[in-house]
Amino acid sequence: MIKNLNSIDITNLLAQYHQLEKEIQWTSAWPNGQQAGLQFKDNECPWTSANGRSRGEELTYINLNPFFKNTEFEKIIIEYNLKRTRLMWSNPMSCYSMHKDSTPRIHIPLITHPECYFVFKEGIIQHMPIGQVYWVDTMKFHTFINCSGVPRLHIVGVVDA
Repeated sequence: MIKNLNSIDITNLLAQYHQLEKEIQWTSAWPNGQQAGLQFKDNECPWTSANGRSRGEELTYINLNPFFKNTEFEKIIIEYNLKRTRLMWSNPMSCYSMHKDSTPRIHIPLITHPECYFVFKEGIIQHMPIGQVYWVDTMKFHTFINCSGVPRLHIVGVVDA
């Protein structure tokens, strides 16, 4: 259900994130964390369009948020042909609802902790350390749990099934 696609050196990606973070416009996903859109759907806000629960038509979120033009984030989106991509902070001691999506996802952890877990209803529990790009079959029931005392940051993007 989770496949390691390949290794990734996140050094430049994380450095660029830290340069940009003060100007990123976040949307609260209380109590779980916050999100910021890297891509958006036509005629929608570049920062909020991709955030929150899916509103369908995920493969139409193809426009790059202009704030991320010529960045490491744009390179990732192009390399993995991502749609509806966003940055997601997961708060300490938080959990998303059990759900399933209409398409698989790519996850790239940028800041994490060994006590952060992707959990499938079938009982599969997996920590995803930094340094890998993960393809996740989110069309199966799943959730994410941050059992640690620190926030977790990752990139998540939609891929064709």
